[in-house]
Amino acid sequence: MSESIRCTLVNCNCECFQAGKINIRQCDHCKHGWVVHALDKLRVNHLYQQSQVEIVQSNVVFDISSLMLYGTQAIPIRLKILLDRLFSVLKQEEVLQILHSLGWTLQDYIRGYILQTQCEHQSSSQTSDQRFM
Repeated sequence: MSESIRCTLVNCNCECFQAGKINIRQCDHCKHGWVVHALDKLRVNHLYQQSQVEIVQSNVVFDISSLMLYGTQAIPIRLKILLDRLFSVLKQEEVLQILHSLGWTLQDYIRGYILQTQCEHQSSSQTSDQRFM
């Protein structure tokens, strides 16, 4: 998952997505969004006939999931339904690995939104620690 992801916009020479410091879904190199970079990984040549069932691979599910979950705190229900269908054919360990790498817990994903961000969690734990001093 450390593969570089180039920008797919015409005339953009950005070879590797670099998450922004303020908005992690925007590239610091070219200022284009995450989705136009991630589309580079989704160009898959289909070698199967239309009558055959496509096998879902976890790396492809990761690529699709990253378009929906990376840098977000909520997921629209229609997109969640699509992800639920993809996740249903993977092993639970694979699903947990995908979610964790995108900053989501299984509980947050089931809920449809991240209940508390890392920054909020750290500041609330520091505040509660200070109350007991």
